Amino acid sequence: MIKFLVEANKFLYKFPDNILIRDTLSGDMKVIEHCSDNFIYRNYYVGYRSLNGKILILKDNKPIWIMTYEGGVINHEDSDDSVRKIYAFVRQNLARSTLEQPIRGPSEFQDGKMIYNNSFFGTINKFNGTETVTLGDLRLIYSLSYSGGDVIY
Repeated sequence: MIKFLVEANKFLYKFPDNILIRDTLSGDMKVIEHCSDNFIYRNYYVGYRSLNGKILILKDNKPIWIMTYEGGVINHEDSDDSVRKIYAFVRQNLARSTLEQPIRGPSEFQDGKMIYNNSFFGTINKFNGTETVTLGDLRLIYSLSYSGGDVIY
């Protein structure tokens, strides 16, 4: 499952312009999906500047792992261009996921003036964390909290 999660993050977020985002059947959320062999990755979300969502991984069409998240850009008055740049920066880190850091990618990343930091607690089986983006002046411009783990029946 970890190998698949890393594969999905790299596939979906390395070239985000190639991602197919569609509406759910009910039309109330968006979904991004990646499938490989008997695994399916589904990222359901609502919002833009402020996001809420969940990522499910299914094996043989049965949910085996979940992550819920909530957050987004701090200043909801930022221009659409600024918001796009912040999310593009976060996706760069997601695309850098590894077997050792599969959920949100490496804990630190910097590109230009933006600095990404991920505080992760637990294991892939049960975890929580917060990711932030600050500018060089340490002004917080993005924050997202997440938690999840194995689905146990």
